Amino acid sequence: KTSASNIVGFEVDEHNTATEFNLLDSINPRRPKTGTATCRHMQFGSRENRHFVTVPTLISFILFFLCLGNNFHLAFCFSTPVPTKIPCHRQDSSNYLDILASDAPLLDVRAPAEYIKGSLPKAHNIPLLNDKHRALIGTCYKEQGQEAAISLGQDVIRGKYKDGLVQSWKDHIAQYPNGYLFCARGGLRSHIVQKWVQEATGVKYPLIIGGYKAMRSSLLLDLEISLKSLPIVLISGGTCSGKTLALKRMSRHVDLEGLANHRGSAFGAIAQDDQPAQQDFENSIMIELRKHRDSSSPVFMEDEGNMIGRRTLPVSMHALMNDFPLIILETPLQERIDICIQEYIQDPFQAFLGAGGQREYDANTNADDINSNEEAHARIRNKGLDAVGQINKKLQRKLGGTCNEGFDILGEIEKAFDLFKSTNASNVSGFRKPIQLLLKDYYDPMYDYQMSRKQKGEVLFCGSMEEIVKWAADYRVLS
Repeated sequence: KTSASNIVGFEVDEHNTATEFNLLDSINPRRPKTGTATCRHMQFGSRENRHFVTVPTLISFILFFLCLGNNFHLAFCFSTPVPTKIPCHRQDSSNYLDILASDAPLLDVRAPAEYIKGSLPKAHNIPLLNDKHRALIGTCYKEQGQEAAISLGQDVIRGKYKDGLVQSWKDHIAQYPNGYLFCARGGLRSHIVQKWVQEATGVKYPLIIGGYKAMRSSLLLDLEISLKSLPIVLISGGTCSGKTLALKRMSRHVDLEGLANHRGSAFGAIAQDDQPAQQDFENSIMIELRKHRDSSSPVFMEDEGNMIGRRTLPVSMHALMNDFPLIILETPLQERIDICIQEYIQDPFQAFLGAGGQREYDANTNADDINSNEEAHARIRNKGLDAVGQINKKLQRKLGGTCNEGFDILGEIEKAFDLFKSTNASNVSGFRKPIQLLLKDYYDPMYDYQMSRKQKGEVLFCGSMEEIVKWAADYRVLS
């Protein structure tokens, strides 16, 4: 096929004169070969370096190409070489709130101890310095200054250890090319990582200016704006009334218990693993609220106390929650018992069994399956009894240890777990009576007392699960 240099059409000299190539000259040899004053021109380029192409030349070229159809490739050839594609380097950023609200992936290069204390939802920790290194270099910095600390850091992080770190960062960046990296204050650590990554990849991976502390401060300030500007509506109701189930059916909501990894009541830890760090919990709440600022539609949250498990709501948030309007979920007692058994016994047991779900005992059941069932039963039993144990003293004081003609709450729950295990997790009837007592004689009076003590906002609606879900879908905030 014809080469590009024979297909294309013009060349520009230092006097801005356009000279045509031989291919077009051979088609129309009578056309002027330079851009004279008698020809019409089209200009391109900057004001200081304008290039001209004659209009007749362009017309001839277009007609020629149309005649060729698919037999030739179209190409333009200029007097200067076409530059190769250069990677687009994104800039370091201090646009904290937009980055966090967009769920941009983050590379946290702080030490593990810093990360565990508090980080951000989309952060992955690949530290420049481990905890031991950070302590040594930090002490050196305080006693001998920055230069000595940098020198010590270079001695500590070198050779194969450094190569392994750089490879880990490269792998992360390859997986998350649109992310950012950060350290505590956007200082030496993040700049070193950025430099080493750029040397290894040719890509300048942007860092967060000001680091974690700047992002955290920005979120705390933004929380006040979110709480005062968002039309927040709280869902209230007794324990195990299905508030979380209703909440998740609403298009705009913030699941505080989900973010805390705890269901709120004494049974709240049964179905969950460890709770996040306090700062992680707060950061997640603030980011979720920020995401909802793009609309004036109401945002629904559960009516929570100051603490969810071992995690505390931000102080300013808990104070303002007393003023938010409410909707109250009214669920019959027997339905609440069903919800409690499902959410705190059956669902966690299935989760403990793993993705394979319930396994039946039969002649083909192997030892691993038996061990898995045994472990799941032991785990749900221990967690359930531990949860009741958390309120045992209160039960002793409130219910006298026994009630309803000698009915022992703790003893009956133990029997219920025995029945649950002996029937291969199929019979949950033993839980109904003790759970009913817990709800009716302990949780409901406590809920009524707490509601009477709080200065709550306006009650907008009361109803069943289906009724409040429908009401929420239709509700609009009056401007």
